[in-house]
Amino acid sequence: MSITTYEGASAVFTFADKPAILAFISFLVAATSLYALIATVIHEKHSYALPDEDLDKLK
Repeated sequence: MSITTYEGASAVFTFADKPAILAFISFLVAATSLYALIATVIHEKHSYALPDEDLDKLK
C-alpha cells in the first residue's frame, strides 16, 4: 500500500506550526526524565548506604 494523497495529514502535524507547544512538550519530557533519574539515584544511594546489621532498625 502506498500513500497517494496528503488529504487528512494535517491531523498528524497538529503542533508542527506551534513552537510554544513543542517547547512545552520537550520541557515536560526533559523534566520527567530528570525526575526519574534523580529519584533512581536517591533510591539506590539509600538502599546501599546502610550496612546489613542496621536493616533491622528500619522495621
